[in-house]
Amino acid sequence: MSKLDSYIVNISLPTIANRFNVTTAEVSWVVLVYLLVSTSTLLLFGKLGDRFGLRKIFFLGYLLFTIGSLLCGLSLSMEMLIASRFVQGAGCAMLIAIAFAIIPKFLPHEITGWAFGIAATGAALGIAIGAPVGGVITGFLSWRWVFLVNVPFGIFAMYAVNRYIPDGKETNSENLKKAGFDILGAALSFVGLALLIYGLNTGRAFGWTSPRIAGCFALSVIFLGAFFLREIKCKEPLLDLRLFKSFHFSAAVASTLFAYMLLSGNSFLLPFYLEKGKGLPTVTVGLVIMIYSVIYMAAGPFAGRISDKVRPNLLCAFAMLSAALCSFAFAFSLAAPGLLAVVIFLIWIALSFGFFISPNNNQVMTLAPADRQGSASGVFNTINSLGLALGVCLFEMIMSRSMPAATGHSAPASFAGYRDAYIFGGIVCVVSLFFSFLIGWNKDRT
Repeated sequence: MSKLDSYIVNISLPTIANRFNVTTAEVSWVVLVYLLVSTSTLLLFGKLGDRFGLRKIFFLGYLLFTIGSLLCGLSLSMEMLIASRFVQGAGCAMLIAIAFAIIPKFLPHEITGWAFGIAATGAALGIAIGAPVGGVITGFLSWRWVFLVNVPFGIFAMYAVNRYIPDGKETNSENLKKAGFDILGAALSFVGLALLIYGLNTGRAFGWTSPRIAGCFALSVIFLGAFFLREIKCKEPLLDLRLFKSFHFSAAVASTLFAYMLLSGNSFLLPFYLEKGKGLPTVTVGLVIMIYSVIYMAAGPFAGRISDKVRPNLLCAFAMLSAALCSFAFAFSLAAPGLLAVVIFLIWIALSFGFFISPNNNQVMTLAPADRQGSASGVFNTINSLGLALGVCLFEMIMSRSMPAATGHSAPASFAGYRDAYIFGGIVCVVSLFFSFLIGWNKDRT
């Protein structure tokens, strides 16, 4: 549910923008607020699960996610929709933070690998079917049902949590209740990230040198700086900075951050390009994007098996080289007639990320210290979400530079705007490629 909702909404954004008569920058907050909340609270909810019990936080996650989905579907204004996505994003963070912790805690050791595989398949399925399902629902029903469809599944999930997941009180209950958590750190990181993303998202509208935008960036630096200082001194930090003492782990996480910018930026822009640039109806857009889903689902497991035999950083570097070339090629074929260029792009980019994500997940957790796997997982998921949020924000900012402000949402951005965005996508993949190579170079020398 959480992964599905990260992607199912994107296909509906052009329709939502038309419904509420807003610009692409304004409608992008439907995605950004969800990613921002889930990113900045992920580590906090992991700590709360340790203190109050995994089942309680997991149940609360489904409850908030379901209520947020209902409110999104009933929203009467853009402001109400964004506020409802805030609630939904908090529920998403709880689900992601707790889901993988439940498996090793409550299942026998001999089947945890199998269970992790099933959970990963569920997450991958949510990513894969998000766009086509969103296209079909929006085209045949309404964008509101993209959110309302979660409600019956959320109710069933809450029943399943209460029925089948133990409360965990019988083991280490005293230690769990003594576990600390850093609310101040969570607040500092949330405000810092919110100011950064708001500045990037609205800089064009208010002027990059305006007091409002300059103040946002300055305050973002102050709040994020205070967050890192807080984490250094805190006894129970949200962010375990000791992990970044490992050059290998830091390089792998940096590679992930830049790769996910293209992943989310493309997911955000492609529906606008196909609807406004190619004139396709929403249902058709969903079916076209399903090409990516099918190829990715086929390539991912195969790449995961290969990463057990070949150094993962080499696979990741190759995948990012492929993704960079793909993004550059697509940037200069956007104006081509028909859909052939789009189909080639979707197949190519799906193969590239199929050969990046599974090997990269493998290498990040392998490079993390054995005694801090839980913290490493939390950091890794947080960096993933941050990369997704920055990708949406930066791609929209670059694309909208070519759109006259006076035209509003109704006029499609020129192909030049999309071209610049995908050139930027190629560049961030080259940066990701560089960090993947650094992992192998340093290991060879040490």
